Amino acid sequence: MDTLKERLAFYERHYRPVAAWMLRPGDRVVLGNKEDRRCRFCGGSKPDVTFRTDAHALPESIGNKGLLTLYECDDCNSAFGQGCENDFGNWSLPVRTMARINGKGGIPSIKQGPGNAWRVDEYPTGLKISVDETEGFWRDDVAEKTLTFTLKRGPHRPAGVARALFKMALSVMPEEELPNFRQLLDWMKPSAVQKMAAPTPIFHTFAGGAWPSDVLRVALLTRLSDETVMPYCFFTLGYGNELLQVAIPSVERDGQHLGKKMSVVPFPFCDDPAVVMSCTVRKLELFSDEIVKGDAVEIVLAYGDQLDRAAAE
Repeated sequence: MDTLKERLAFYERHYRPVAAWMLRPGDRVVLGNKEDRRCRFCGGSKPDVTFRTDAHALPESIGNKGLLTLYECDDCNSAFGQGCENDFGNWSLPVRTMARINGKGGIPSIKQGPGNAWRVDEYPTGLKISVDETEGFWRDDVAEKTLTFTLKRGPHRPAGVARALFKMALSVMPEEELPNFRQLLDWMKPSAVQKMAAPTPIFHTFAGGAWPSDVLRVALLTRLSDETVMPYCFFTLGYGNELLQVAIPSVERDGQHLGKKMSVVPFPFCDDPAVVMSCTVRKLELFSDEIVKGDAVEIVLAYGDQLDRAAAE
């Protein structure tokens, strides 16, 4: 399925949206019941646990200022922030910088090479790129008017990145859907020691060009029929030039399909057919619990005639 029309028809035929937001600056959505607060992840309630900290359904690192929840206790909030959300922040760092996404501490800088001589920083009119000609972190194709950067992700556990995506999905999930994910919720508890039973499909879509850095697109889709051999639930998250799509594990609803080949179609990045056709889509292998260091991603920027070479050299 290559066309936008075919992909949209696939999801209209097999899935329904149970949660969806297009979040812009100034938007504020608070999920949960303030009068009856119980942590969705550990099951704790007052006075055994506290709820003093604003719990973000999506990490602040990707620019989420306004989608909050009332059902994540302070202990779980801290554990996720220091654990899987830190993995996700380190993994997503290069794209967040190049897309100029204003996170919790502003737009992050990238520092590479001996003495951090090669770096990318926020600049009043764009990005300031300081390069060392002896280091192979960038290529300038003058004929094509593109800069290609090889940028290192921060140290991360791939399974931690997947765990962060599961946590986001469970955070925006309607209460009535939670019984379909009891085993996943048990696995998500900060105190849990068992590993997830099986890997799950995760797709990464990258769209070239300039995209809004302050808009978040999030959706949760569930399968219409249990007879269809495909994942029960998909979570999609779009920020900057990236769209992540992950099948959320549901032993309760997908158990009858174990061992069967499932059909998975990448969710379209946007509603522009030309953009969808030009996107790069790949499957991510985010299963290992081992810390990965030095993992790199290539990002290509087209600069037209506007490149300020004084800032790029």
